[in-house]
Amino acid sequence: MSGSQLDDEVTDYFSRPGTVSEWWTPESGPLAFHYAAEIQALADEFMIDSSWRVLDVGTGPGRFGAFFAERGCRVTGVDLNPDMLEIARATAQRRGVADRFDVVKASAEDLSSFGEGEFDVVLCMELFDHLPHLERALAEMRRRLKPNGHFLFTYVPSESIYGGLGNVYRRLLAAFKPGDRMISRTYSLRDVRAQLERSCLRLEDIWGVGVLCANAQTRLLGTNVLVRTLTAIARAESSRWPYYRKPWLARHGAHVVGHARPRESSLG
Repeated sequence: MSGSQLDDEVTDYFSRPGTVSEWWTPESGPLAFHYAAEIQALADEFMIDSSWRVLDVGTGPGRFGAFFAERGCRVTGVDLNPDMLEIARATAQRRGVADRFDVVKASAEDLSSFGEGEFDVVLCMELFDHLPHLERALAEMRRRLKPNGHFLFTYVPSESIYGGLGNVYRRLLAAFKPGDRMISRTYSLRDVRAQLERSCLRLEDIWGVGVLCANAQTRLLGTNVLVRTLTAIARAESSRWPYYRKPWLARHGAHVVGHARPRESSLG
């Protein structure tokens, strides 16, 4: 299968109902503590202005959009998946922020329905590793940011235990089941910096979640002894260190929360 065909299949997968909504449940289940730590990192480390306009790209169940809306921001969440759009609307209603949190269908690679420099904050949470054309999406998101805006994102680092194991699995899959697709990928911190720089964004901060978390896949959870043991280790770590500020530890988390700012340059 060519790279272009695979990219098209990944996009098609995330656009269809009855797919991602079947397994993407970050706020419930055994790994809820891990994904809650991403929110905690932002709550502790990132100062929010209630006057901000926020674009939540790939809003999913709307947990990050609702987090900002609860702090007074006006949020627009976008997603390709119809199930996720409905779940995000329900999240906004449940958390009492439906008046400040709108949800519309759109692609990260085509945000032309929004004005350039329209938003104070653009979120790209849990989406980096699923984007077929990351550079294209970053350029689109960068255009929507005000010159003094903030870009917040998460990614799965190849330096982490979780990312490393995922890459081993990816290679085995390619060798023994070449027809099967992978719907995610990892990035090194160097890769992330380079991608951001090409899109006129400067990385300022990173916070890492779950250095000892070997499995953060909500769709691969099971009840066997190994999975239970790995989850117990990750939970114990999270109870003591929900997230890490020190760069070396942060870059080795199962998920990294990043903060970037625009730098002066033009995107054609």
